[in-house]
Amino acid sequence: MSTTTVAGEIRLKRLSPEYWRVTFDLPPLNIFGPANIPQLEEVVSLIETDELVKVVVFDSAIDGFFLIHYDFLAKPEESAKFPLGRTGLQAGAACSCVSAARRLSRSR
Repeated sequence: MSTTTVAGEIRLKRLSPEYWRVTFDLPPLNIFGPANIPQLEEVVSLIETDELVKVVVFDSAIDGFFLIHYDFLAKPEESAKFPLGRTGLQAGAACSCVSAARRLSRSR
């Protein structure tokens, strides 16, 4: 029996106790921003605290966009305001990637 938990537009589907699927459904282009960080944290927390799950497949509900894209127009401080997650990864790490990507895109 499968159980589905909807966390905004990031869906977690438990296909079996050991096999889960996480689907990013952030139309039109799977743009991920600060508003989605709590949704992803909820899904990651469920994965980290479940002792039975062995495989998690991440996919996209948007045709042609397998991976999500970060919202580069969002203010970096919006991403950095979140506390550490259970694994110790802070949202600020995402901001560092965003800042690096911005610098790289300007240098081209």
